[in-house]
Formats: sequence, structure tokens, C-alpha cells
Amino acid sequence: MWAVPYDSHGLCVVQVESGGAVAAPHPSAVDSSNSNTSYSQPRCTFTASGAEVPCQDGDAWWAQSMQCYVEALADQPPMGTAVWGGHTDGAIYLCTFLSTGASVPGTNGFAFWSATAPAGPPVVDPVALARQALRSLTIPAPTPGRYPAGSLDTGQPYTVVNAYTWFWTDAASFEVLTARADAGGVSAEVTVTPTALSFMPGDGGATVSCPGPGVAWQPTDGVWAPSPAGCDYRYPHSSIHEPDQEVTAVYGIQWSVAWRSSTGASGTLPALTTTTSAAFAVAEVQSLVTG
Repeated sequence: MWAVPYDSHGLCVVQVESGGAVAAPHPSAVDSSNSNTSYSQPRCTFTASGAEVPCQDGDAWWAQSMQCYVEALADQPPMGTAVWGGHTDGAIYLCTFLSTGASVPGTNGFAFWSATAPAGPPVVDPVALARQALRSLTIPAPTPGRYPAGSLDTGQPYTVVNAYTWFWTDAASFEVLTARADAGGVSAEVTVTPTALSFMPGDGGATVSCPGPGVAWQPTDGVWAPSPAGCDYRYPHSSIHEPDQEVTAVYGIQWSVAWRSSTGASGTLPALTTTTSAAFAVAEVQSLVTG
């Protein structure tokens, strides 16, 4: 048991050493991918009835303007034959009409020449698809673990001037997340990776950070020891002159966002930061170790 007389607050708190503070539940993160684009499955229709039809039939694709499935002939007929119409570029394509199986053989399509491939279904942008996958994730904010973390007799939480104030987040809020979105035969998967835990002390000092979630203080770590994870900050002054005699610290988790697509394309999206605030007093103390 140790006692701390508060010179600036005029209080003395007797506290039994414990294994750290109980973290509060984290809120959901706000997606900051800066995109409102949403891609759904491309829609192909049969104009005569308005019915939706598959946009792909094997290697053939639905050409909306022609109302048939189009594909280049695997065996191109010799140039000079009538189907080429005197052209020496482009290719011969087969237009196959939508069929329910009742068509007469030889009447369900035709071959034709075209300089370029007829337009198919809308092309899905894999980057926009990756952003859609990102929006489906709930990215956690940090839990504000801290030591010293007792309470004054007013109920106000505190830390101590010049002590190593440890900060950490629950390990469950510092895990890699993945999500996938599909549209038009294209898929994209995003991987959201936590890269650092930051601590903005709220006293005007510079933000500090460490590469992991930090570690929770344990009694065996000693009362005034630095965090072995490097997640700590030393307040140089009391908060007695701050509004409400406390500081408001901001915990942040930085996230990198990478994506890859079934098209072979890959890349990154803007990094994200999720945050949680915690208010507490910074008290000047002298520790007295008692038996």
C-alpha cells in the first residue's frame, strides 16, 4: 500500500496497488476513405421484356446495343470471304440471341465484322470496390488504458507529474481486419492493419506513439517504471491551472489500408486513425512506501 499527499490539490489518496485500469468499450470508427462511390452488380437487360439477363455467358458478353451475346470467333474465317465485307482489320464476331432453348438451329444468331469489340457490361473499378469493402468494416477505436490510474476523493481520475504515465489499448482493438466486395465478376479485398498507438497528452506537449498496442501495467512492473513497450509520457506540470484542473488526452490507433483485386490490380487507400478521449488530473505527489 502506498500513500500520496497532493501538494497542489490539497488531498491525500491511499491506494492499493492494482493491475491497471478497467478499459471502457470502444465506439465504432468513422470511415474516412473520402469516397461515397458504391458499386453494385452491373445490370444487363433484354429490352423487349425489360427482364434482367446474365451479363456473361461463358466467354461471351451481353452487348446491350445489339441485344445478344457477343464473342470473337475462335477460328476466324479467311479474309476475302463475304463476312469481312472487304475489311482487312478488326475481327469477326458471333452474335447469339437470347434463347430459352426453343430456337431453330441456325436462326439464333449471326456472324459480323467489327473494327473493335462491341461494348460489354459496365466495367467495375476495383479501387471503388475496395472502398466499398472498407465501408463494410467496423474499425475499433482504442480503449484508454492508463497507469497511474487511481481516483481522487472527488472521483476525478488522475496521473502523476514526472511519473511515467503508461498508455495502452486492449489487444482486441489492435488486430488486422479484412473485408471483400464483389461486383460484375470482379472482387476486391481490403486489409486494414494497425501500425501505431498514439497518445496526445492534452497539456500542449507533442504526441507520442509506439508501434504496438502497449502493455497494461502490472504490480510487478514497479510503481515508477517506464513502459517496456515505449508507450509512456511524463507530464512536466500539474493540471491545477487547466480547465476543471484536468487534461484531456486523445488516444489514437493509426491504420494502413491495402487492397488487391481479382483483376491483378492492387494498391493502398488513405490511412485511417480512430480515436478515444480520456480526461484526468495531473497531480504533484511524493510517494511514501509503507509496510
